[in-house]
Amino acid sequence: MLTPADIENKVFKKAKIGGYDINDVEDFLEKLIVDYESLFKEITELKDKCENLQESVKYYKSLEQGIEQSINNAKNEAERIKGQALTESQELRERKEKEFKARLAEIDLEIKKHEYDLEEKKKEMQIYRIKVKSMLEAQMKILDEE
Repeated sequence: MLTPADIENKVFKKAKIGGYDINDVEDFLEKLIVDYESLFKEITELKDKCENLQESVKYYKSLEQGIEQSINNAKNEAERIKGQALTESQELRERKEKEFKARLAEIDLEIKKHEYDLEEKKKEMQIYRIKVKSMLEAQMKILDEE
């Protein structure tokens, strides 16, 4: 692409006969240089803006990828935590169930012991009744004999 300096420094060969009017050519070139410089400057600015925009797009794409990665990591972490919580809750449930069963077995054992003790007390009571009855009967015989 020609630069404004290329146009400005262009030298035309002079024709011997019937050539262009040098003043007209130089006036035209000056106008062309001014317009070309303006367009060249705009193109340069647009290229710079385009490069900046491309850099911005790259930056935002990298941010987007980072965000997507963070989302994926968060989802994976959530799944891991959920699995761990389920495992821990299952373990806690099983442990509490075992503790409950063990306590229930202890209570059953205590009930059986108390039932046994109660039966023993009933037997002792019967023996005591028999002894008291026998003693009262003996006392009644003594009273009847007098």
